[in-house]
Amino acid sequence: MPPCRRFSPKTSLSSSVSTPVSCRCRCSRPRASNPRSPFPHPLNWNNPARRKDKMMERKSLSGGLEIKDAEKGIVSAVFSTMNVRDHDGDYTREDAFTDGAPVVISAYGHKSWDGAPPVGKGVIRVKGKRAVLEGQFFMNTTAGRDTFETVKELAKDGLGEWSYGFDINKYSFGEEKDQPVRYLEAVTVHEVSPVLLGAGINTRTLSTKGRAVDDDQLRTVRGGTAVRGPIPAQETATLTRAWDGAKTIRELPKDARPSQLRSVYAWVDPDGDPELKGSYLLAHHHGVDGPANLRACLQGIARLNGVCGDSGVPEPDREAVYKHLASHLRDADREPPKLRDRSDGHAKGLTLSEELIDALACTAGVIDSASRVVALRAEKGKSLSKVNSEILDWIRDELKRLDSILSVPVVDDEPDGPSDEQKLSLYVQSLALINDF
Repeated sequence: MPPCRRFSPKTSLSSSVSTPVSCRCRCSRPRASNPRSPFPHPLNWNNPARRKDKMMERKSLSGGLEIKDAEKGIVSAVFSTMNVRDHDGDYTREDAFTDGAPVVISAYGHKSWDGAPPVGKGVIRVKGKRAVLEGQFFMNTTAGRDTFETVKELAKDGLGEWSYGFDINKYSFGEEKDQPVRYLEAVTVHEVSPVLLGAGINTRTLSTKGRAVDDDQLRTVRGGTAVRGPIPAQETATLTRAWDGAKTIRELPKDARPSQLRSVYAWVDPDGDPELKGSYLLAHHHGVDGPANLRACLQGIARLNGVCGDSGVPEPDREAVYKHLASHLRDADREPPKLRDRSDGHAKGLTLSEELIDALACTAGVIDSASRVVALRAEKGKSLSKVNSEILDWIRDELKRLDSILSVPVVDDEPDGPSDEQKLSLYVQSLALINDF
């Protein structure tokens, strides 16, 4: 196999034929060809049919591994996510892959290109924006079993990654979000291989068992395996100190792995890059594996109830995310607020406690937004606008009124009938109704 070559910028801007392109795996060392390779096309690089007009490309993609039936060695793995710019600067179109196309599972690190026997086989399934390998390791061979056991052990710590080798049949160039990209419009995948270092976006092993796995099952997975959507809660300490969500997120390590990010948040976007903080929502832990902040949990539930706009969590995931946040509150012997039906709009008849929790979430959200705007404007040498500064002053004045309320002694015993809090809440809602008229 010839040495790796970088992609040439002199290549034409559009092509409908396979042209010489680079090896895009993230290792930089050349790979020597093996003249004694026993495998025919497509795995034999010395085959003239492979060498005549093109060189194969590779993409390495990070993922996890969920083991349910190790004896069978059956896997279902996302090896490419379409319609997103990957770490190589490529943007794979949804119809780039051929559904049902056969594919080889190469020995670890693409060693089958150097003559090592393949360790499994499978087919490609195109499922929406995902290209999925549905395959099986050769568990009746030493190489197949050893490779399966290796990726299984690596995946326990979220280290399992995949790479695939392919030829480009059609491509073009353009821009996505002001960044140059190469659009992969049609490709032929020859093999998928476990590797050490990944380059792709949002790939993972969906299952390793004898039946299909659905999204609901994936959501229950813990540890270093694939988690999509709601993140399961972990037993942890809790505290009630001041919560600065923007600062907490900002101080997370830039190289934090998905397993570490999952220990901070309650939800991850199944179509996002699991290695990016922007794919996660509802942070409520003080750093990686840190204690859960009860204020953040209350704010998260308020956001799920839609009091400050759309939380970003889809409706089917709301209950599972709510249970995650509520579990931390119950661990601290606090009764969590209810998960409300968002279809009812702003709920009527809320207790003062519920209104205060909603106000806490909105206030924290406004402060976070103001902090981001101030930081962005400061980078451009600008300050906050006069109008926004004035409104923030008004908010501060309103909050000062709390001092007089908090100076009243706290009464532990609940009175018979409606409490003063409930009466005040009803009074506020009555005023709101009058204003509507």
